[in-house]
Amino acid sequence: MALIDRSLAICLLLFQLLLLSDEVDSKVPAIIVFGDSTVDAGNNNRIPTIVKSNFAPYGRDFDGGKPTGRFSNGRIATDFISEAFGIKQVVPAYLDPMYSIEDFATGVTFASAGTGLDNKTSDILGVIPLWKELEFFKDYKKKLAKLLGRTRATETIREAVYIISIGTNDFIENYFLLPGRSSQFTVEEYENFLSRIVESFIIQLYRLGARKISLGGLPPIGCLPLVRTLSAEHACLEEFNNLAINFDKKGKQLVGKLRHELHGIKLVFSNIYYAALDVIEKPYLYVKFSTIIVFGDSIVDAGNNNRIQTFMKCNFEPYGQDFEGDKPTGRFCNGRLFTDFISEALGMKPWIPAYLDPEFGIEDFTAGVSFASSGSGFDNFTSELSSVISLWEQLEYFKDYQKKLTSFQGMEKATEILHKALYIVTIGTNDFLTNYFLVPARSLQFSVNEYEAFLIGIAKKFVEELYRLGARKISVGGLPGIGCLPISRTSNVIFGRACREDFNKVARDFNVKLQNLVANLREELEGVRLVYSELYNIFLQVIQNPYLYGGGSEEARWRGWDQWDGSGGGSSRDVVTLVLVLLGFDSDTQLGETVAAIIGFDTSRFSGRGRERERDKEILRDGGAGVVVASEAVMVAGNGGNDGGWSQWQSSSLKTNLIGF
Repeated sequence: MALIDRSLAICLLLFQLLLLSDEVDSKVPAIIVFGDSTVDAGNNNRIPTIVKSNFAPYGRDFDGGKPTGRFSNGRIATDFISEAFGIKQVVPAYLDPMYSIEDFATGVTFASAGTGLDNKTSDILGVIPLWKELEFFKDYKKKLAKLLGRTRATETIREAVYIISIGTNDFIENYFLLPGRSSQFTVEEYENFLSRIVESFIIQLYRLGARKISLGGLPPIGCLPLVRTLSAEHACLEEFNNLAINFDKKGKQLVGKLRHELHGIKLVFSNIYYAALDVIEKPYLYVKFSTIIVFGDSIVDAGNNNRIQTFMKCNFEPYGQDFEGDKPTGRFCNGRLFTDFISEALGMKPWIPAYLDPEFGIEDFTAGVSFASSGSGFDNFTSELSSVISLWEQLEYFKDYQKKLTSFQGMEKATEILHKALYIVTIGTNDFLTNYFLVPARSLQFSVNEYEAFLIGIAKKFVEELYRLGARKISVGGLPGIGCLPISRTSNVIFGRACREDFNKVARDFNVKLQNLVANLREELEGVRLVYSELYNIFLQVIQNPYLYGGGSEEARWRGWDQWDGSGGGSSRDVVTLVLVLLGFDSDTQLGETVAAIIGFDTSRFSGRGRERERDKEILRDGGAGVVVASEAVMVAGNGGNDGGWSQWQSSSLKTNLIGF
């Protein structure tokens, strides 16, 4: 079951729909649906069109794990609405031969992905036009009368809730893409043309017996992937969004007009614009986890190394200079770590404590805990080199944590917390920089490729063991550009302390192997939500464009350890996750039971790889830059005065992938 809150799917329509049923005592007998891909449950599977979703990864989170024809990895909004009304969990497609009138009697969708109000829109991709959906409804009425008898069928038609979700394709696939309608109408005229079609359709529905109707508005169409990918900056197009707002105003006015003209009608306008925009701008607010549990190295060590016998500590200034209290905490950063930002963004506490910190107890760890140890790696030998906590010792601490959590919360509650927790694993840099390339041991035993495979084998065992211990939502982070870390560049004196491309290539190769591992484990581990979190490209963005994140010139920023407190001004901006990541599907992103279908966009047309590349280019909002000086030598990200800039920016990658849960 996906963690994107079910209320997200139904909140856009359910409140208004409840108004339809509020004034009557009878239960809603059926949900009857018209529209496009937002509400198509598989009708397009049965017609000759390219607009289909009958292939993986569609349906991966649907019951049975197979594509159904819904433009979603799971259920769509109308399925949730049906369940909320106490009817059934899914609303079937009228053309699906697996269902019959007995099934359709309590809910049916005539919707067709790619269609629109305008017949010319449906002609573009050869899908079912709106008038044909109405003809299917007439056929449905006849079959229903035979099944239930005329009196009961008439009552069902009258008391059913009708959902209309359509219009996006008329603009983004028709008016703005093809020269036909745009040469015939101005935008305002085309909006009026479509409004007349809506009016005629509702009147026909009314004459056919419908009395409780929800007309859905347009989402922020300027933020849909098809539109943003056409923009050089890949930003939302306000012109398109303003069009949606204006068209929605016309829809609302039409609803008011028809309420007065059609006696006995219960007609509502369901405005999804602002709800959808909130999802686009703050997707992480719609992801719910019970707690955050962290494994790894200095990127996520919140102070565990302060409590062990190792030289790998950061319990001195300038570490912590921007943390609350202006004191070092054991974090290898001037402020908070990216996992702290993630915790806060998900509505939890503003920082995640270290498990070995005596200032915290199980009451604190219930809401988040880090077992990470700076200098650690997948390879036990890496940890031994710096006398730090190995990955497998971190797992032993986790088992101890499980016991304490069970004692504190009880078995049932503790199991639920662990099952719904977000597990973050970010480790591996030290295996190469402080082990393989520095100490003549593993390099004598393995080639680089063999060592990468050796580490991948350990990663596999670790994820499998986490899964066995109850973890189901796991993020595995890739390597950054390790050839551009200060420890690599300061040793590259001959070449002017430039990035070491040979090291970066190792990181890229390892990340490919890690992504493949994640994909394979998704197939092998039933019910797991496993994502690969990209760091490499994000990291290079900071290095190549430090001034965008509050840093000064590259020469000043990346010369080495002695440059930790550069002079760059400005502010780094937190990363707003692209809507195309939220709405898209690819092998590296699991979306939970998506809101893609709610927003009105046929996701099958877009490349997942393109979405990832563009996601990584987004740069954002407030927060000062900060210094992140780690044993892996994660580098200076500028100097601003707030929490760690690199950590804050790095957190965007994971927040993006969190939508996968």
